Amino acid sequence: MVTALLRELAGPFPPFFPFEELWHLYQHAPQHLISAWENACRRALQTGDAEELHATRNDYQSLLLGHLKVLDGHLMLLQCFLNDYPHRQFRERMSRTRDALQHHYDALFPRWQTIDDLEALLLERASISNEQLKALATAHAPPQAWYDEPDAAAKE
Repeated sequence: MVTALLRELAGPFPPFFPFEELWHLYQHAPQHLISAWENACRRALQTGDAEELHATRNDYQSLLLGHLKVLDGHLMLLQCFLNDYPHRQFRERMSRTRDALQHHYDALFPRWQTIDDLEALLLERASISNEQLKALATAHAPPQAWYDEPDAAAKE
Protein backbone atom coordinates (compact mmCIF):
# COMPACT_ATOMS: atom_id res chain seq x y z
CA MET A 1 0.00 0.00 0.00
CA VAL A 2 1.31 3.41 -0.93
CA THR A 3 1.27 5.78 2.03
CA ALA A 4 1.59 9.56 1.83
CA LEU A 5 5.04 9.35 3.38
CA LEU A 6 6.16 6.74 0.85
CA ARG A 7 4.82 8.91 -1.95
CA GLU A 8 6.75 11.87 -0.52
CA LEU A 9 9.94 9.81 -0.22
CA ALA A 10 9.54 8.51 -3.76
CA GLY A 11 9.35 11.98 -5.20
CA PRO A 12 7.92 12.38 -8.68
CA PHE A 13 7.87 8.69 -9.54
CA PRO A 14 4.31 7.28 -9.98
CA PRO A 15 1.75 8.05 -11.04
CA PHE A 16 2.48 8.94 -14.62
CA PHE A 17 6.17 9.53 -14.32
CA PRO A 18 7.56 10.01 -17.84
CA PHE A 19 9.05 6.56 -17.47
CA GLU A 20 7.84 5.24 -20.80
CA GLU A 21 10.19 7.60 -22.64
CA LEU A 22 13.07 6.69 -20.37
CA TRP A 23 12.25 3.02 -20.86
CA HIS A 24 13.61 3.21 -24.38
CA LEU A 25 17.03 4.03 -22.92
CA TYR A 26 16.89 1.08 -20.56
CA GLN A 27 15.57 -1.27 -23.21
CA HIS A 28 18.08 -0.31 -25.89
CA ALA A 29 21.14 0.00 -23.68
CA PRO A 30 21.14 -3.70 -22.65
CA GLN A 31 20.37 -4.73 -26.23
CA HIS A 32 23.28 -2.58 -27.37
CA LEU A 33 25.61 -4.14 -24.79
CA ILE A 34 24.74 -7.62 -26.01
CA SER A 35 24.90 -6.82 -29.73
CA ALA A 36 28.16 -4.91 -29.26
CA TRP A 37 29.55 -8.02 -27.56
CA GLU A 38 28.44 -10.16 -30.50
CA ASN A 39 30.17 -7.80 -32.94
CA ALA A 40 33.36 -7.67 -30.88
CA CYS A 41 33.48 -11.48 -30.72
CA ARG A 42 32.93 -11.73 -34.47
CA ARG A 43 35.80 -9.29 -35.05
CA ALA A 44 38.09 -11.14 -32.64
CA LEU A 45 37.34 -14.42 -34.42
CA GLN A 46 38.00 -12.87 -37.84
CA THR A 47 41.29 -11.28 -36.82
CA GLY A 48 42.40 -14.09 -34.55
CA ASP A 49 43.31 -11.52 -31.90
CA ALA A 50 41.45 -11.58 -28.58
CA GLU A 51 43.87 -9.40 -26.61
CA GLU A 52 42.06 -6.12 -27.25
CA LEU A 53 38.75 -7.68 -26.27
CA HIS A 54 40.31 -9.18 -23.15
CA ALA A 55 41.67 -5.75 -22.17
CA THR A 56 38.06 -4.54 -21.85
CA ARG A 57 37.03 -7.34 -19.48
CA ASN A 58 36.80 -5.39 -16.22
CA ASP A 59 35.14 -2.36 -17.80
CA TYR A 60 32.61 -4.50 -19.66
CA GLN A 61 31.82 -6.40 -16.47
CA SER A 62 31.28 -3.08 -14.66
CA LEU A 63 28.99 -1.86 -17.45
CA LEU A 64 26.87 -4.99 -17.27
CA LEU A 65 26.66 -4.85 -13.47
CA GLY A 66 25.76 -1.16 -13.57
CA HIS A 67 22.93 -1.73 -16.03
CA LEU A 68 21.67 -4.69 -14.01
CA LYS A 69 21.59 -2.51 -10.88
CA VAL A 70 19.70 0.25 -12.72
CA LEU A 71 17.13 -2.24 -14.01
CA ASP A 72 16.86 -3.83 -10.54
CA GLY A 73 16.25 -0.41 -9.05
CA HIS A 74 13.52 0.43 -11.53
CA LEU A 75 11.88 -2.95 -11.05
CA MET A 76 11.96 -2.45 -7.27
CA LEU A 77 10.29 0.96 -7.65
CA LEU A 78 7.67 -0.48 -9.96
CA GLN A 79 6.98 -3.22 -7.41
CA CYS A 80 6.52 -0.63 -4.65
CA PHE A 81 3.95 1.20 -6.75
CA LEU A 82 2.40 -1.84 -8.35
CA ASN A 83 -1.18 -0.58 -8.04
CA ASP A 84 -0.35 2.98 -9.12
CA TYR A 85 1.40 2.12 -12.35
CA PRO A 86 -1.16 0.63 -14.73
CA HIS A 87 1.07 -0.63 -17.53
CA ARG A 88 1.68 -4.29 -16.71
CA GLN A 89 3.33 -4.99 -20.09
CA PHE A 90 5.89 -2.29 -19.29
CA ARG A 91 6.97 -4.10 -16.10
CA GLU A 92 7.09 -7.40 -17.99
CA ARG A 93 9.25 -5.93 -20.78
CA MET A 94 11.64 -4.47 -18.26
CA SER A 95 11.80 -7.76 -16.39
CA ARG A 96 12.50 -9.69 -19.62
CA THR A 97 15.22 -7.21 -20.57
CA ARG A 98 16.78 -7.57 -17.15
CA ASP A 99 16.65 -11.37 -17.40
CA ALA A 100 18.28 -11.31 -20.85
CA LEU A 101 21.08 -9.08 -19.56
CA GLN A 102 21.56 -11.33 -16.52
CA HIS A 103 21.74 -14.38 -18.78
CA HIS A 104 24.37 -12.63 -20.89
CA TYR A 105 26.35 -11.72 -17.77
CA ASP A 106 26.14 -15.27 -16.39
CA ALA A 107 27.33 -16.73 -19.69
CA LEU A 108 30.50 -14.62 -19.51
CA PHE A 109 31.35 -14.17 -15.85
CA PRO A 110 32.92 -15.83 -13.90
CA ARG A 111 34.01 -18.09 -16.78
CA TRP A 112 36.06 -15.30 -18.35
CA GLN A 113 39.04 -14.56 -16.12
CA THR A 114 42.05 -14.93 -18.42
CA ILE A 115 42.71 -14.51 -22.11
CA ASP A 116 42.69 -18.32 -22.38
CA ASP A 117 39.16 -18.31 -20.95
CA LEU A 118 38.11 -15.72 -23.52
CA GLU A 119 39.65 -17.71 -26.35
CA ALA A 120 37.74 -20.79 -25.15
CA LEU A 121 34.50 -18.78 -25.17
CA LEU A 122 35.25 -17.55 -28.68
CA LEU A 123 36.06 -21.07 -29.83
CA GLU A 124 32.70 -22.27 -28.52
CA ARG A 125 31.01 -19.64 -30.66
CA ALA A 126 32.88 -20.73 -33.76
CA SER A 127 32.44 -24.47 -33.24
CA ILE A 128 29.53 -26.52 -34.51
CA SER A 129 27.94 -28.84 -31.95
CA ASN A 130 27.59 -32.58 -32.56
CA GLU A 131 23.81 -32.17 -32.82
CA GLN A 132 24.24 -29.55 -35.55
CA LEU A 133 26.70 -31.79 -37.40
CA LYS A 134 24.26 -34.72 -37.22
CA ALA A 135 21.43 -32.52 -38.51
CA LEU A 136 23.60 -31.34 -41.41
CA ALA A 137 24.61 -34.92 -42.23
CA THR A 138 20.97 -35.99 -42.22
CA ALA A 139 19.86 -33.08 -44.38
CA HIS A 140 22.73 -33.39 -46.86
CA ALA A 141 23.45 -37.02 -47.63
CA PRO A 142 26.67 -37.76 -49.52
CA PRO A 143 26.35 -38.28 -53.26
CA GLN A 144 25.76 -41.81 -54.55
CA ALA A 145 29.09 -41.64 -56.43
CA TRP A 146 30.88 -41.84 -53.09
CA TYR A 147 29.22 -45.18 -52.39
CA ASP A 148 29.97 -46.45 -55.90
CA GLU A 149 33.72 -45.79 -55.71
CA PRO A 150 35.80 -48.87 -55.09
CA ASP A 151 37.30 -49.08 -51.63
CA ALA A 152 40.96 -48.10 -51.61
CA ALA A 153 41.74 -50.81 -49.06
CA ALA A 154 40.19 -53.48 -51.31
CA LYS A 155 42.63 -52.59 -54.11
CA GLU A 156 45.65 -53.41 -51.98
